[in-house]
Formats: sequence, structure tokens, C-alpha cells
Amino acid sequence: MKLISNIILAVVILATIINMIDLPWELRFTDVKNNYLVVMVLAVMLPISAFIFSVCRDSRSSKVAGVIISLCLVVPCYIVFIFASSDYENIRAKGVDYSFEEIDRLIVNDSSYVLYRTNGGATTSFGLVLRLEKKLGFGLNAVNVIFSKYKASESTLELTDSNSMIMQIQPYDNKGEVEIVLLNM
Repeated sequence: MKLISNIILAVVILATIINMIDLPWELRFTDVKNNYLVVMVLAVMLPISAFIFSVCRDSRSSKVAGVIISLCLVVPCYIVFIFASSDYENIRAKGVDYSFEEIDRLIVNDSSYVLYRTNGGATTSFGLVLRLEKKLGFGLNAVNVIFSKYKASESTLELTDSNSMIMQIQPYDNKGEVEIVLLNM
């Protein structure tokens, strides 16, 4: 049981770390709500696996320390779970993730360049994120952020040739001008 608890804790911690750090390539599900489901599962599994790990230790001090650590993980994991489950339910009901909404897509060979509008809520401005997405199978995509701009809400993508594209970003307010960004692929 000790070996199994070690493996479970290591897998959960590794999956949580990979999900939190900003790597050049990330794994994301094609069905957006599954990304939220993974976060909810990790938020539940992290304190549970830490608790099981601590219970399987031999010394009393290791057990007590492990239980304290697992109890300290409960509150932040519960908060993450509440936010993720709220977003999950909204996406299930509406079919769209309005916090990361797709607004344009270019398909080039076996890859997709997908432009998203980000929305952090009432106290934030919109932003734009352009990602390169490659299908891996099993409903997974390898994703790489190519370009991002904060305080922007409307843009289009246009393929110029096989090696570049133009992104036309509309002004965020009445004072700005259309911004043209040339991106090499």
C-alpha cells in the first residue's frame, strides 16, 4: 500500500505542477469542459492523495505532518474546485467558454491557428490570445501560445502565404487605430 500511495501522490503532484507552470507546449482537451473537469479532479485528488500517503507512513511524526499538510491543502483546493465547477457547469449549459472564447481559426496543414478572446470578468479588460493547436488524438491537443495582447477584443486572421499570416486587431476604444501584426509560421 505504501508503494501505491507513493505513486498516486507523485502522479497527482506531477499533473498539478504541469498544469500550473507555463510550458512552451501544453496539453488541452478539444472539448473545453474537459479541461475544467481535469482541474476539478486534481483539486480533489491532491489533498486525498496527500492524506493517504501520510496514513501509510511508519512513524507517528510523518503521519501527523502528512495529515496537517493534507488539511492545509483542503481550503485552497476547495476554492479551485468551486471556481472550476462553476465554469464547468456554465460551459455544459451554454456550450461556450466565454472566459476563453474562440473568435477566429486558420487551418494550415495539420495545425490550427486559433484566436481566442479572453474575459477575466467585470473588473478586467478583454484580451486576445493566438494559439497553435495540433491534434494528438484521444481528444487532446498540443497547444503553444504564439501571440497575446491585453486590452483588445476584436481581431481577424488572414493567411498571406504559406509562411506568414496577418492579424488585424481592432482598436479597443475610440482613440486607437487598427493594429496590423505580421506573424511568421
